[in-house]
Amino acid sequence: MLYKLITIIFLSITSLCAQESLKIGVLAFGTVNWELNVIKSHKLDEKYGFNLEIVNLASKNAQLVALQAKSVDIIVNDWVWVNTQKANGKDFNFYPYSKATGTLVVNEANNIKTLLDLKGKELGIAGGAYDKTWLLFRAYSKNKYDIDLKDIVTPVYASAPILYKKMQDKSLEASINFWQFNSKLENENIKHLVEIEEVYKDLGLKEDVSFVGWVFNKDFGLTNKDLINSFLKASIESKNILKTNDKEWDRIKPIMEVKSNGEFQALKDGYKKGIIENFDESNISDLQKVYKILSQDSSEDLGKSTSLNNDIFWKFDSK
Repeated sequence: MLYKLITIIFLSITSLCAQESLKIGVLAFGTVNWELNVIKSHKLDEKYGFNLEIVNLASKNAQLVALQAKSVDIIVNDWVWVNTQKANGKDFNFYPYSKATGTLVVNEANNIKTLLDLKGKELGIAGGAYDKTWLLFRAYSKNKYDIDLKDIVTPVYASAPILYKKMQDKSLEASINFWQFNSKLENENIKHLVEIEEVYKDLGLKEDVSFVGWVFNKDFGLTNKDLINSFLKASIESKNILKTNDKEWDRIKPIMEVKSNGEFQALKDGYKKGIIENFDESNISDLQKVYKILSQDSSEDLGKSTSLNNDIFWKFDSK
């Protein structure tokens, strides 16, 4: 009996050592942690033949530094950054993580029915002057009303948590914030002024537009193709678990730091809505359209890049 136990332990250790490790750098908060928690809890990394190491980092800038210093193998970032790096001679790859994105929300108590009703008001914007949702709303405003939104509002650039609190205490009437912060406001008389899907449709885009994704060094990806694809398989399976199993949400609820059941449900719904079912050439074609829209008002933020390079997108069959 003792011999069998020793053998089992030895084989387990040998198997673990044989698995390749993959380091992912993440912020200590945010939706990515929910998915990674599911991967580790269900041992999906072991199932697909690798060992996932989670490295907590203090800021988005710390993530970028860690990736470029090769302290981590993968981070979550947007394809605009990847494309800019490509234009500057640095090769990284991108595969979408989520299509969940922010939108423009307003206080229901105020008589704001359309974008034109924002004239003369302050509009909070998370992510700075070149925030992608802000630029898309500016393009939408031009297309629909022949008016640039920036010409009728006073932009207030601030961090997502600050804008969230300012919408809560009603010191701000409208804001463009990240989706999870907007979701937390759904039970506080805050509504979407325009659904982001309407913006996409008006600009000739599909709903499955993804800005954020898994980003890794191209050379690392080519050298470790099976490892990257195994991680993506684990990522997709973890999303499927969260999509179909409400008990799993109950399990991860403590790490979501929600303040009410309403907030909990809103975050669940928002995450599920952001799950990407497929990513192919038609999606990349839409991203080309998005890039053209963004480049009209953010050329200074795009570095040397003059177009969206299709080579930045990692080829992976998710089916």
